[in-house]
Amino acid sequence: MEKAAVSVESPSGSLDHEKTGVPAEHHHHGRKLSKTAQIHEIDALATAPGVTLASFAHLDEKKILRKMDLRLLPMLSLLYLLAFLDRGNIGNAKIEGLVEELHMTGPQYNWTLTVFFFTYAAFEVPSNLLLKRLRPSIWLPTIMVAWGTVMTLMGIVTNYHGLLVARLFLGVTEAGLYPGVAYYITMWYCRHEAQWRQALFFSAASIAGAFSGLLAYGIAHMNGVAGLRGWSLSLTSQKGILTVLVACAAYFVLYDFPETASFLTTEERAFVVYRLKYQGQVADEHVHVAQADEFAW
Repeated sequence: MEKAAVSVESPSGSLDHEKTGVPAEHHHHGRKLSKTAQIHEIDALATAPGVTLASFAHLDEKKILRKMDLRLLPMLSLLYLLAFLDRGNIGNAKIEGLVEELHMTGPQYNWTLTVFFFTYAAFEVPSNLLLKRLRPSIWLPTIMVAWGTVMTLMGIVTNYHGLLVARLFLGVTEAGLYPGVAYYITMWYCRHEAQWRQALFFSAASIAGAFSGLLAYGIAHMNGVAGLRGWSLSLTSQKGILTVLVACAAYFVLYDFPETASFLTTEERAFVVYRLKYQGQVADEHVHVAQADEFAW
């Protein structure tokens, strides 16, 4: 049986990887460790006996936070911007003749707006449960591809019932983004840091409101292209196809967890994990109880 790794500080105060048994890079016998192995390894390093906040004193906390901000927040904000555009673009489509083309009444149009929130509210919690199991870099782009596909198909509906069903499915596919990102941010930042990042992320909705009308106006002048009406092009081209393209890039740009973040060194990852696990006790260097990922009453 292998001997468990024990953390020891070097004379400089940093973590001694040779004595902890954790290598400076995540390789084992020339092979790169799997994501699961990396997570267990970093968690073991961050919570090993003898590791305190002073063990990471040589690291620049503000620099690490800036690196995380630059790698995480731009893509997350872009995802929410596109989601907000997709969600509210039906108003621009109405101006371009959606109601008249589909022979809808006022109450029918209102129902297409309302049904979106039925499925949106119902699928928020199930989506977050899948986020943890399937990894953020897989789940968030996947639901993005799904709602981009729904938006694209929404542009070719021919009647009220088709639009109603499309809006129902749009609620299902978009439900996981906002709560998912809110949860995702807490995987990286401490409570007092997450609030500011949440605000930056949410501000993308304001940007979406500023540009949605301009984009819709421009696309409306493409009326008749490929045999599609202006409202159809507004739904299909402006949002659906663009969303799918960004989602494909998100598979390669989004990071899962601090333990597997390639833009951080091994020690920086351990420091981020240490902060999260002991964020309620960081003032005391002699902490002994780490926060667990599992929920219990």
